Amino acid sequence: MMDRFLQSQLDLNFFHDNGFVRKKCSSCGEYFWTLNSDIDLCGDVPCVDLSFIGKPIGKKSSLRQVREGFLSFFEEHGHSRLFYPETGERCPVVARWRSDIYLTIASIADFQPHVTSGEVPPPANPLAISQPCIRLNDLEKVGRSGRHLTIFEMMGHHAFNKKENEVYWKEETVAYCDEFFRRIIGIPREMITYKEQLWEGGGNAGPCLEVLAGGLEVATLVFMNMKEDLNGGFLINGKRYAENPLNIVDTGYGLERITWISTGTSTIYDSIFPDVIKWLRENATSPSSSNDVIPDIYALADHSKCLAFMLGDGIVPSNVKAGYLARVIIRRSLRFIEKLKLQVSLKEIVDMQLSLLEKDFPSLKKHKTQIDEILDIETKKYIETLSRGENLVRRIIRERGTLDDKALISLYDTHGLPPDFTKKIAEKEGINISVPENFESRIAELHSHEKKMEKQIERKKIDLPDTELLYYKDHYAKEFDAIILWKNKTEEGTEIILDKTMFYPEGGGQPSDRGTLTVDGKKFFVKHVKKNDGLIIHLIDANYADIEVGGKIHGHIDWEYRYTLMKHHTGTHLLNGALRKILGEHIWQAGSQIRTEEARFDFSHYKTISDKEKKRIEELANQFIQQAIDVEKKLMDRNLAEKKYGFRLYQGGVPSGNKIRVINIPEVDVEACGGTHLNNTREVEKIRILKAERIQDGVNRIIFAAGKMADAHQDREEELYNRIIELLSPVYIIREKRDVSQQLKETADMFSIPISHLEKTIKRFLDETKEETDKTSATDLIEACKYLFVKWKKTQKKKKKVPSKEIKRLKKLAEKIPGTDIRLIIATSEYDSIATAGAITQENNYIVHIYDGNKITSSASGNVAIDLRKIAPEIGSVLGGSGGGKPRMTQSGGPYREKAIEALKKAEELTKKEIIKSKKK
Repeated sequence: MMDRFLQSQLDLNFFHDNGFVRKKCSSCGEYFWTLNSDIDLCGDVPCVDLSFIGKPIGKKSSLRQVREGFLSFFEEHGHSRLFYPETGERCPVVARWRSDIYLTIASIADFQPHVTSGEVPPPANPLAISQPCIRLNDLEKVGRSGRHLTIFEMMGHHAFNKKENEVYWKEETVAYCDEFFRRIIGIPREMITYKEQLWEGGGNAGPCLEVLAGGLEVATLVFMNMKEDLNGGFLINGKRYAENPLNIVDTGYGLERITWISTGTSTIYDSIFPDVIKWLRENATSPSSSNDVIPDIYALADHSKCLAFMLGDGIVPSNVKAGYLARVIIRRSLRFIEKLKLQVSLKEIVDMQLSLLEKDFPSLKKHKTQIDEILDIETKKYIETLSRGENLVRRIIRERGTLDDKALISLYDTHGLPPDFTKKIAEKEGINISVPENFESRIAELHSHEKKMEKQIERKKIDLPDTELLYYKDHYAKEFDAIILWKNKTEEGTEIILDKTMFYPEGGGQPSDRGTLTVDGKKFFVKHVKKNDGLIIHLIDANYADIEVGGKIHGHIDWEYRYTLMKHHTGTHLLNGALRKILGEHIWQAGSQIRTEEARFDFSHYKTISDKEKKRIEELANQFIQQAIDVEKKLMDRNLAEKKYGFRLYQGGVPSGNKIRVINIPEVDVEACGGTHLNNTREVEKIRILKAERIQDGVNRIIFAAGKMADAHQDREEELYNRIIELLSPVYIIREKRDVSQQLKETADMFSIPISHLEKTIKRFLDETKEETDKTSATDLIEACKYLFVKWKKTQKKKKKVPSKEIKRLKKLAEKIPGTDIRLIIATSEYDSIATAGAITQENNYIVHIYDGNKITSSASGNVAIDLRKIAPEIGSVLGGSGGGKPRMTQSGGPYREKAIEALKKAEELTKKEIIKSKKK
């Protein structure tokens, strides 16, 4: 049935007019078209052997010559080359315009899903592109098969045909292919066969022809005429497909494969990486002729080029998404370096690739500084991972007795330990484990795309025209009149839809507007606003009966609230621009949340930003404010926006539709953004970074305040500073007040606490430190707290040195538990309770509960059968907290220190119950 379908789709006049015949391969059973009626094999491996090795086919060409030959050929035939800011005639290898996959895996991926679905017109029609692609689904074969790569260029010519407006379709596609290979590459027509196949990917499908020469597939011509559809009439590999709104010519010509076939080298690697391979062989101290070593050299040559593109296009290594995939390649590369005993670093190898790629891909080398630093950091992390990993693997083996596939995956995925490393450690422990076939490829595939979300409950379709969005027409308008079109009763209040609205709905990290709606003189508070497709739903504190559909309504925005949010939202764009200029173009938004008090901005970066960098970022953001730059807000065609601004547009996610709203702050930042923004950067007034921290691997966070909120935060800092100075005044004379914000930060860092805990911590340190009657003079807050910290440490040290006199005193308080030899001590002590209780319970037959002014420590002698963890939480609950620890030593604490005696009584009661209970057993 499939054969008949393919024949009906691919029985082309081109073949008949040029003498091709359709034959069935005697080996694989697939059908193919050939000029040689005597052959019975399709011409594809493994049905035939590679015949071009040592006997190249066509004109000997370099990668650059093949690429330019392809693009020029199709340009001559009416195809347009594309051009984007930063990357030039290609898209990035990280698929910024996609929300489903992380890496660009094919040239057609540049146009999925928006163009292929018909939602957005193509950027040119027809077009030609040579797109660098990354696929990690055959990692273990790279370097070993002779032809597999992680990074390759897919040259493609594409035409997007509407039924009523066809550019060209199957006949022309095959004719172009024939002419290109004959005239430009120099492969005679009789050496090429066309094998019939069915292609599917990215939600589309269609018949295709695989173009074969010398046993190698050098191109694929896909006629994409189907789309995935649950109700579709075509069933392919268990999925249903329906007719696509466009007939799409989707071709993929293998740049590296065509170059290889024209040079005839023994492997594809020798054809495309000759300089790198030669250099690696010269620098490898392992025997460079070893059969085991050569594949590693090939793989390293491929991986280092892959990293040049990954890191050059802005991927930051991490444990998630594209960052995870970059780390996989980095760590595989480091393992190859180790096996080859190379006397060079991964950074040096990637730098070589950047230099070799500079002429064709100049944007990559621009980021050399960041790339070098990333690779240095990742190399160090990997070495640390392995040094920690050996003990971890040994511990797991000793606990479980073996290592199954699940443990291997966990060790790799969570701890970064490669399976070959784990296998070696296991063998040393006398355990033989087998690593699943294609282990790393399978793991990489799991991390190559977004997990499909569970299907959400479909919202009830509301049959109304889209709401007119007045907030886009004028961000500064505060009032409007509208008509009520719909109402709905909920537990929180009444939902209404208007024909137009000034109220911004929650979205893009920005909260919804607040304000009032007035109906017939009655004013109702707008509690929340949300978007449902093209409709805006307002939740108001009105009774259902108070609202009448068709009635008029007057809206009034809470302007101060909106204006504060606008300052923070525009402020995030200014910060984003400042971050990129100071830290590098790899900075990419990882999330944001706008609030009135402050705003949060998360971004990709490979290390914690320093105080010096933070200061420079804040200063630059404020310079942007002082420059009084007009903020451009415009609705643009997606293609025009991408051609003008590049894929930096998609910082906050990928909007749908052909029209996207672009916020451009010239020379600072440009993003597709649906939020409300100021007209000029000067309106932000000022930006103050409140906190900068690393929140996860590869992601940093900045919390900042803008305008009056920055002043309000400064006022709160002043108040906190003054309270702390007052707190210290009985003990310390502080001579100078300077740089309040920095003083508070450095002091908090000294105590390893957030600034918000500083006052409480200093009070505790003062309470726990015995001070002399004379005051100590200090230059500033930091110096005073250093003195306090040193004295506190001395006091704690003294507390831990429990005098024998104190031990004797406590032992005299011991009470024998009736019917046992166990002596129970319930007491308070000025010495550290852990040290004190531990000293007493070194002797047999003691249970001790001691409060030292901070916590209650409970301890039992080794011969006493009791689990103190059972009672520690109840002791802690009396103090308003909890407790826990080891069976024979626990700690309990909480804020209610005044209840310490009550907590000790509780400890006594519970201990006696536990001892009596165990005695009965």
